[in-house]
Amino acid sequence: MTPESTFLAAFALHPAGVAVITALAVDGSPVGFTATSLASFSAEPPRASFNIAQHASSYPAVALGSRILLHFLAGHQVDVARVMAGPAAQRFEGNHWSPDDRGLPRLNGVRAVLEARVVSVAEVGSNAAVIVEIDGGTTNTDCSPLVYVERRYHAVGDVVS
Repeated sequence: MTPESTFLAAFALHPAGVAVITALAVDGSPVGFTATSLASFSAEPPRASFNIAQHASSYPAVALGSRILLHFLAGHQVDVARVMAGPAAQRFEGNHWSPDDRGLPRLNGVRAVLEARVVSVAEVGSNAAVIVEIDGGTTNTDCSPLVYVERRYHAVGDVVS
């Protein structure tokens, strides 16, 4: 196997939480994308990280200082994950979102949403690692999380002790 095929095979086996990152484009229109790279970065101050391709339609909206929302999807939100991973022009068609008090696109029915500001963007090759500082948000534990593993979406099931 090549390093690339080994990499792809290994990460296909590694479960990842499914998130959607949303922001506003320079013209004020909503942008967003499905991400499985969202991770905690530090607890003090509260920071998170995610990765994005520099050619992605949402990339200009995650510039240094930009306001964004991090949405943690619930197990019943496979359709939202697919829509937000699909064609950019169709991501905000429908009633799965509404503007928040700052005008940012906020998804409905998520397990958690974090309000954040981009504090660092490190471009590496054709991708970028983005660090955000969290300054608000809400959580909802009444639903199970959505995860992505073996190139399919799954709702988390039983707790293993």
